[in-house]
Amino acid sequence: CFNFINNRFCYCYFIYYILIMKKHSLWVEKYRPTVLDTYLGNDDFIAGVKEWIEKNDFPNLLLYGTAGVGKTTVAKLLTVNLDCDFIYINCSDENGIDTIREKIKTYASAASFQPIKIVVLDEADFLTINAQAALRNVIETFSLNTRFIFTCNYIERIIEPLQSRLALYRLETPSKPQIYKHVINILDQENISYIKEDVAKYKINFFIYS
Repeated sequence: CFNFINNRFCYCYFIYYILIMKKHSLWVEKYRPTVLDTYLGNDDFIAGVKEWIEKNDFPNLLLYGTAGVGKTTVAKLLTVNLDCDFIYINCSDENGIDTIREKIKTYASAASFQPIKIVVLDEADFLTINAQAALRNVIETFSLNTRFIFTCNYIERIIEPLQSRLALYRLETPSKPQIYKHVINILDQENISYIKEDVAKYKINFFIYS
């Protein structure tokens, strides 16, 4: 009887989560671009990303810039639009040399049925100096079929020998007209009433992406 009640509770909670929790998820996730055509700003860089997707390959990357400009979004767009396996690591939680040895090196050395493997190191400026130093060798050893994407807010926290092994791209905040159009689109989809003039006058000073 207990198992039946427990399973029924789990099932009901699952349905509740799908119907209610997902419906009220954070807008930054709900409206995060899932295709490149809906990404705002950095047009020249995105044009290059489209070429990488066509080739199904790209250089090891270091994406940097202020919080909210879309660094993580670009990394995620690459992983979903390429024929690849990938691993995502938030370096604010896993920033030591053990992560490099036990997680990243193990993943990079494992066999894969996909043409390439991707290692996303989000918030890489939290990596310890020893971890960054260890990554230099890992990047070179597995360069044949493993690509690395680093994102960070403070590029000066990434050691020079590691930077030299990566293609560096600074991402900028979308223009105010782009943000305005995006905000209007969200308000319309959420069925929230507004006055366009008021939205236009509002000093938009927030992070469009996470």
